[in-house]
Amino acid sequence: MPNLVKHFQRTLLKNTDLSSQVVVEVDTTVQEVVMAMANADTSCAFVMDGNRIAGIFTEHDVTHRVVMSPDVWEQPVEHFMTPDPHIIDREESALTALRTMGEGGFRNLPVVVDEEGLYRNVTHYDLILLASRYLESDGPLDDQQFMPEHALRFVDFYGMPSRVPVEVTADAVLFDVISLMQTMDRGLISIVDDRGVVIGEFTQHDVFRKVACRVDDLNDHKVGDWMTTEIASILPSENIETGLLEMAQKRHRYLVLTNETGRSVGVVTFRDIAEFFEAAFATV
Repeated sequence: MPNLVKHFQRTLLKNTDLSSQVVVEVDTTVQEVVMAMANADTSCAFVMDGNRIAGIFTEHDVTHRVVMSPDVWEQPVEHFMTPDPHIIDREESALTALRTMGEGGFRNLPVVVDEEGLYRNVTHYDLILLASRYLESDGPLDDQQFMPEHALRFVDFYGMPSRVPVEVTADAVLFDVISLMQTMDRGLISIVDDRGVVIGEFTQHDVFRKVACRVDDLNDHKVGDWMTTEIASILPSENIETGLLEMAQKRHRYLVLTNETGRSVGVVTFRDIAEFFEAAFATV
């Protein structure tokens, strides 16, 4: 009987909708790369040395290595990229990509897509979308046979680990918020009002798309002026499948768990969800 694990196993990367990325040379300046990424609305750049991928430059690199240092914006991106990334072949499956990303802690995974050496990019969002489309199209479950979908459809978010939310108010200084992201290695900071109700979020995507290589003095700005007000959120009593669909619809890899009053009680990432039913994937 078909199930989500077998669907991931049978779906080859060459037949999967993959994310776009910008392609730059090693001597391109950091500022040029950041602007190109923002204009293309992609969180990754492949840094090329001829026909070879010398490295990748992502929103994580922007947040941790670039945004707070205007003196590096005109330097070559090769000094700040992640060098020699893992590369996967188009004949590999989505399941192999998921496992590879989990084992390596990758958010972006270059894929060789043709004989000419053209590359595309596998991201967590691509895998979220693949899972959500399958779950939306799949029929009723067979109650007599356990499948990974049971864990997704019948386990709520109280039944899986979540991360303690990191919260600030909208008047927090941008420099302090980004410092907090770096220190705690968090990709999302929740913005709350004086009652603790979530009113927005500030993510690494916001850092590179709105702030990096544009704002010279981060101490002169409040995070509320740069936050995103549309968040992917859900009650912890909802099932994991519903959370995945919310993430796919909002194009987020983070899911904020909020109670009935709108206060955050946890944060879950796609990687957390994948790790939760990793045992099911490992049985294939």
